[in-house]
Amino acid sequence: MKRASLRVNPVEKLAYLLKNVRGQPDLDREYRHPRTRADKSTKSGSSSTKARRSGTDASSSLLAQQRQAENWDGLPPLQELIDGVHLFTKQYFQLGFIPKEQYPERLRKDLRSTSLFLLMSILSISARLSPAFKVRYGTGVKAAEYFMERASSIAIEEVYQEPTLERCQAFYLLSIAQQGSGERNKSYINMGIAIRMAILMQLQREETYHIPSPTPDLIIRAESARRTLWMLYSQDNLHSGPLSPVSLFAGDITTLLPCNEEDFAHGREPRSRAALEGTPPAMDNPKLIRDANRSLFATLMQIHSWWGLVGRRAVRYSKSPRPWDPASEFSQTARKLREWEQDLPHEHVWSTYLLKGYKAESQELAYLCVTMMTRLSNIVLRRPYLIDIIKPDTKDPTKQAFFTSMSNEIFTNVRYLYEQIDAQFTNRSPDESVGAQIAAFCVYSCGLFSTYLCKYPNICQDKTLVRDGPMMLQRTINILKECREVWPLAARWVEALEKFSLDPQSATFGNEGSMDDGKDPIPRAIRQLPPLFPQATNKPLRPPPPPPPSLPEPNVLLRPGTQPELPPASSITSPGIVNTLSHINGHLPSPPQHGYPTPAPLPPTISPHPYPNHLPPPQSNMYMHSMGRQNVDGLGMLIEAFDSNHGPPAPHYGAGNYNPQLGPGTDGFEGELQFYIDGPPSTWISSSPWLDTMQ
Repeated sequence: MKRASLRVNPVEKLAYLLKNVRGQPDLDREYRHPRTRADKSTKSGSSSTKARRSGTDASSSLLAQQRQAENWDGLPPLQELIDGVHLFTKQYFQLGFIPKEQYPERLRKDLRSTSLFLLMSILSISARLSPAFKVRYGTGVKAAEYFMERASSIAIEEVYQEPTLERCQAFYLLSIAQQGSGERNKSYINMGIAIRMAILMQLQREETYHIPSPTPDLIIRAESARRTLWMLYSQDNLHSGPLSPVSLFAGDITTLLPCNEEDFAHGREPRSRAALEGTPPAMDNPKLIRDANRSLFATLMQIHSWWGLVGRRAVRYSKSPRPWDPASEFSQTARKLREWEQDLPHEHVWSTYLLKGYKAESQELAYLCVTMMTRLSNIVLRRPYLIDIIKPDTKDPTKQAFFTSMSNEIFTNVRYLYEQIDAQFTNRSPDESVGAQIAAFCVYSCGLFSTYLCKYPNICQDKTLVRDGPMMLQRTINILKECREVWPLAARWVEALEKFSLDPQSATFGNEGSMDDGKDPIPRAIRQLPPLFPQATNKPLRPPPPPPPSLPEPNVLLRPGTQPELPPASSITSPGIVNTLSHINGHLPSPPQHGYPTPAPLPPTISPHPYPNHLPPPQSNMYMHSMGRQNVDGLGMLIEAFDSNHGPPAPHYGAGNYNPQLGPGTDGFEGELQFYIDGPPSTWISSSPWLDTMQ
């Protein structure tokens, strides 16, 4: 049975909703009888309990109003608040849902008529960039923490209020600020609240935005709502993975992509709108994906979708066993990405000339995000095959030629990525923005892949590029140092890259955290692991050995359909190798913390030869390595992309001869990527949805 709300004609519903826009006469209410006081004589028999409850409710309502009023007290001067908003729209979210001229003007005219929650959430992000706030609160970080604390206190009162566009936007921005401060769990919850509010307001449906009698103000507000939906989808898509599944599925979104900034600012409907691949409009008309008039915002959403696709496949390790086969998943994905890139509008392709033009319009950060993430997606797509490039199969010339060509593709993209990063940070004034943390991750990734040029001079046929490897590594380290206050996790990335620059022959990196790193422990609902293997009745029982080092902690659940990687028998029984692995990989479980139970011994069916002849060895699974840590890491998992059939098991090393090499699984990228990914329709329709009030 269809829901009642879906039977309402969208035009009629919107016309009804528009009747009650703030400031319009309430003639529709004239028919109502005036309110009259209840006759006290009829209430003489009422219970004192009801009276007390009524008094309590009134007192609670009064206290809530007082708290809301008090929240406005103690704020910085109005001009500093407005400057903070300008910093947000010009140096952080250059393409966003805040009208760059209209919103600051509303603040100036009547500050208290706007949403305090939204304002505090905006400043939670931009306070790091404000010179005035740095002076007032000591540092940019302290300023951001001040506004984030105020926004969080307001959020408690807002969460069960009627969904509005401003509340939805505020929860989203608070989530972004909390993520940047390492509060992953709170960030994830607030992002979920924002997404649910957007769905309750039906922002995922294109018909929601049809305005019978459009005015510039209503068009601006509708575009702000449209952009809110797509920014929520983008953030949800960028950080989706096995530990944080997608909340907004493209197949359920009929909303078309946003217009350009000029149309948004002037309240004009665009000539055309693009669609995201996988949405119903794109499936009905694939030409909408390649719309020649698509906005930079639309292209940004499309590359975010590509990045999310590459990232999710990376986490699943769906590495194609025959990537040279045109029918393989790798080949098909690479072809689609290449075709999408070839169909990009000319003004969305990298050039220093275009960068200057976008910089003049305060859109250079969004433009760089499009161009850099395109390069990074191409790199990470091929990343899992680095081991095949480092150790080529000389017996098969065809395979060797394929991986040689792939190596050139990887490091050519690394070079192009470096050129874009270098252009952004050359001749940059100290007050210029460096962008969101995805830009920081691009810088870190460029530096990390440069280490391969340093350690493996023969990995790339372009010797000029190989020669530039050390310079590229040092440049990315210096850039991360410059931006440690704006990018909170840059400091740990600097440490990781500096370790290698000081000792180029060092074998491995540790897991140095990630964009989505957090101080919060991972909540556990179940603390008992199921048996790893079924009981085998035809095998003699043996004493249970100690748990292998790669097993997850007891309160970490296995991914369905997977088994933990078991090392060779000698590794299980050799403490020396366990210690070596723990030091090198950084993926092994840390000792139990917070009173968690210790791992139970393995079932007695496991023999000294853990891989019986009739069973294939369990696949090498970096997912289980990262899951075994107290804080799940994230950015690095993009490396192991496309890996449903891993390469041969790790060779058996005896005590004292373990010689790890820089490569997928040992350079720290897996942990960074996984942590980046993880973090980080109702029958009820609001009686006062997003288009009703302009706060």
